[in-house]
Amino acid sequence: MFNLLMVCTDFPPDRGGISTYSIEIASALVKSCRVIVLAPGAPDIIGFDESCNFRIIRTPSLPFIRIAALFFYLPYLLMRFRFAAVLHTVWPTALISHLYYWFLPVSYFISVHASEILDDKRTWRRRLKYNLRRWRNAAINRAAGIFPVSHYGANLIRSFGLSQKNIHVVPNGVDPQRFKPDMRSNDRSRPKRILTVGRLDLHKGHDRVLEALGLIKSKGLVFEYIIVGEGDEDRRLRQISKKLGLENEVIFAGHIPDRELPGVYASADIFVMASREIPGRLDLIEGFGIAFLEASASGLPVIAGHSGGVADAVRNGQTGLLVNPEDPKEIAEAIHLLLTNSDLRRRLGGAGRQWTMCQMNWDTTAKCLLDKMQRLDQGKPIRSNSTAHVRNLRNH
Repeated sequence: MFNLLMVCTDFPPDRGGISTYSIEIASALVKSCRVIVLAPGAPDIIGFDESCNFRIIRTPSLPFIRIAALFFYLPYLLMRFRFAAVLHTVWPTALISHLYYWFLPVSYFISVHASEILDDKRTWRRRLKYNLRRWRNAAINRAAGIFPVSHYGANLIRSFGLSQKNIHVVPNGVDPQRFKPDMRSNDRSRPKRILTVGRLDLHKGHDRVLEALGLIKSKGLVFEYIIVGEGDEDRRLRQISKKLGLENEVIFAGHIPDRELPGVYASADIFVMASREIPGRLDLIEGFGIAFLEASASGLPVIAGHSGGVADAVRNGQTGLLVNPEDPKEIAEAIHLLLTNSDLRRRLGGAGRQWTMCQMNWDTTAKCLLDKMQRLDQGKPIRSNSTAHVRNLRNH
């Protein structure tokens, strides 16, 4: 059976898009190969790790050491186990594979999301990564394959002037069995429910959505707006909501546990997140937006800010509407259209559900990754439990 080592710096119990990517990819890949995940330690995670369907090896949980220890754990694991390949879910850990490549020549691959690959000096961590950019480029050049989750990420890699031959876009996915419409919910007496799920960060565009809803309320439309998430923008957003007279329409739900999220999506009518790019803030970029797929899998029409890699997560005019995230009037027009046109809501939501069922799910993403790693690993075949499965991947 093919052995794969996944090296992660973002992994549950940490929250965020890359953490979701890491655990979902591992859970899907283990259906076709043997997967071991190397991840930073964290307190009280024994029960969580034992519940996963793959093996997790954790570094010590002490601050700084938990990441630095990866430089020692990775070569040790490569010598102990016969891994066919290493998948780095972010580029910094690929420096380790590059460092030891002459002694441990195991093919390695790198996933690319967005802000983590961009250079700036806002924090000490990002300054460190900025100063390592030459080593980063060397590690990327030696990688057997680069897997951006969006075409936006692929263009970022190309902008470094690096070799393009091994760049292959493999988009994120969603679990359509977990996120799905609630066919029993048909309460027409309540107001239409608009939903946003995401950290309360500046680039998520909650403020522009609130401004748009202020315009919609002035036209007499009735609605509820539920904001799920925590973050630095919480206080400012509450002030904006109060200033616009939306206290009765807006619900700040805060953090909702992952197990409850599917029900929150299923209870809504429209999903909106006006993600945008902030000048000078390379750390705030929507590299894809897994929440858009979670909404689509739940049968919701999506309104999304046309920025970063969002266009890979939302099919404009098919599963949702892409809007100028800095224009509250355009956002308001899109929301108004979906609030008043039930046929369009059903069409976009149904198409999104079908898209996630057939293409944009984690099983499809994992199969595509396996196929790409097989083709890029110097022509070496990847062994699997099932000959038929490998044959299907080749025809993917």
